[in-house]
Amino acid sequence: KELEEESIRDNFVIVYELLDELMDFGFPQTTDSKILQEYITQQGNKLETGKSRVPPTVTNAVSWRSEGIKYKKNEVFIDVIESVNLLVNANGSVLLSEIVGTIKLKVFLSGMPELRLGLNDRVLFELTGRSKNKSVELEDVKFHQCVRLSRFDNDRTISFI
Repeated sequence: KELEEESIRDNFVIVYELLDELMDFGFPQTTDSKILQEYITQQGNKLETGKSRVPPTVTNAVSWRSEGIKYKKNEVFIDVIESVNLLVNANGSVLLSEIVGTIKLKVFLSGMPELRLGLNDRVLFELTGRSKNKSVELEDVKFHQCVRLSRFDNDRTISFI
């Protein structure tokens, strides 16, 4: 559980392979541990010329979800975790208010389904001309790598596998 200089020396080949796969020409490439495990092995493998295997990163394989998953019961659990920040002056007037939140999903779905999550986003309502007073303004959003960012930019729908 502790990193020691001797451990790095003993595992120099593996450390070198990891760094080689992580970086290409000084730019970070693959940092997903599941993808790296396919490239880095403890034992040496002999290259066979007759067989060529295309890496999953080239084929747009989903690294965060294994194929062939089957559940008896399809379920999705959504947790919305919010923190309310409020700044009030001495007169009781609200100077600043914001809600900082995260949406976490625990998904038990068979196969590789595409899920779409829509929020009552203020920007979407303004774009479509359906202005509502009680809408959410999404600012400074960060998504997991599974979210299709182009879809979010187009119609403000959070679409993911």
